[in-house]
Amino acid sequence: MQIQLKNHTFQVDPGQNKHYWTYINSIDWEPHTFAIFDKFINEDSVVLDVGSWSGVLTLYAAKTAREVHALDPDPVCFSELNRNVALNPAVAEKIKTYKTAISAQKETVRLSARETYGASSSSILERKRDTENSLELETVSLADFLAQEHIQKVDFIKMDVEGAEFRILPTIGKALEKVNYPTLYISFHYNFLNENIYHKNIPFVFLNKVLIRLENIFGFSLYKNRIRKEIANLYDDLKAYNYIYKSNGIAITFDDLAQKPELIKETDLVFTNVEWTRETKNN
Repeated sequence: MQIQLKNHTFQVDPGQNKHYWTYINSIDWEPHTFAIFDKFINEDSVVLDVGSWSGVLTLYAAKTAREVHALDPDPVCFSELNRNVALNPAVAEKIKTYKTAISAQKETVRLSARETYGASSSSILERKRDTENSLELETVSLADFLAQEHIQKVDFIKMDVEGAEFRILPTIGKALEKVNYPTLYISFHYNFLNENIYHKNIPFVFLNKVLIRLENIFGFSLYKNRIRKEIANLYDDLKAYNYIYKSNGIAITFDDLAQKPELIKETDLVFTNVEWTRETKNN
């Protein structure tokens, strides 16, 4: 299957996700993401794609970057990622793939999925609505991963890890300092964190589902204070960054994130020491 990502064409094997690839190919998919990649990745960049799924952004990054390291622990995603890399020999030599799960530390966890592995929903945050949770794996910290793979230069990190960011970010400082604070682009999954807290506090699956549905309909938050507490120290290891941007390029501050933790429900965030001059106005 041939797909078009902005001005680049790729070949992919859609596997079980043909509907996703068809959708990506049929619309102006995530223009803000491509704008961020275009802004912060150049021909000398070393990129970490943490949570690469089947490789859509891995392939796009490799068109420009010098080197791309793509990580995904989901066995179906990883298999599709490798097939898609192989189908694009013009960029394949720039890409190295890893069936690796990043978390706060080395530990054994279960990887759960909403309905099936490979569908871009696999998470190490347990949730009651997940129907697949049989896969056990060992995680590694980002610092240990970089050391094990002898990666000494990183310029850009894309992190889309289905909720694991709430485990990774409070412990990421050592890794970021080691590679001189590369631009960090994070996709947040606030609802996954909410579901994980429900999972820990409400043991009954049916009641769990009903309460979450009512919350979505009426807008109340049963565990709002618990979530705020969970997020309170999320950015402590990121304070060396001079700039924070919403995914549309609008600048915000650490104070904005402290005052409104729910902001991450609305936007992905870019932490960087490179000024994004296309927008200068504040929140």
